[in-house]
Amino acid sequence: MDSSKSKTPWAIRRLQSCVDPDFDSLGRIYADSFPEGERKSIAKLSGMLEDPAYQFLTASQSKTVVGYSIAACLKDCDACLLEYMSVDREHRGQGIGQFLFGQTAKSSPLSDRILLIEVESDKTESPEKAIRTRRKAFYRRLGCREIPFLNYLMPKVSTGTLPPMDWMVYHPSLPRSIEKCRLRHWLQSCYTQVYGQAGNDPRIESMLHGLPESLPLL
Repeated sequence: MDSSKSKTPWAIRRLQSCVDPDFDSLGRIYADSFPEGERKSIAKLSGMLEDPAYQFLTASQSKTVVGYSIAACLKDCDACLLEYMSVDREHRGQGIGQFLFGQTAKSSPLSDRILLIEVESDKTESPEKAIRTRRKAFYRRLGCREIPFLNYLMPKVSTGTLPPMDWMVYHPSLPRSIEKCRLRHWLQSCYTQVYGQAGNDPRIESMLHGLPESLPLL
């Protein structure tokens, strides 16, 4: 995948190995973009890169990596997870994030699935609330919708403190609502395949408790 012939200044390519020099650039942007509680180790990212279920894309300008996305294609599921996406601090505000999201969402085999997106919650007061609200607005402008009644309990990936998280979803033809049983399957798939948790983890049912059988996407 290479967009060097398009009208944009950014070239998209898929990383295949952690020995690729661009992996070091990805790691630098990754470490600078996410708080410790949301970051997996670089060794863990290296293992994910070797897993065929994962897709690591980089966006480069003049052969310099300026952004990346990491997505997991969930097995036996109609969804995939956009686990991480960020743009180099010095190159933000140029449309790279929007371009990278679009390229990620339409890539194969992600394009045939609902794209799940983990975002920091702006539902509670926090010094980061304004930033989190802007981040959600960014995704909404791209056509993403939120599962409003879900208090997402993301499993810990490090020893750092994990902020409250929400789930957003994307597909060019999103339905108005989703069934609770479908949401359960998404949660189970993420817990088992992305975070190595049990499919019957009690946190899953606690997230679903009290939710209606049909949930609107807002």
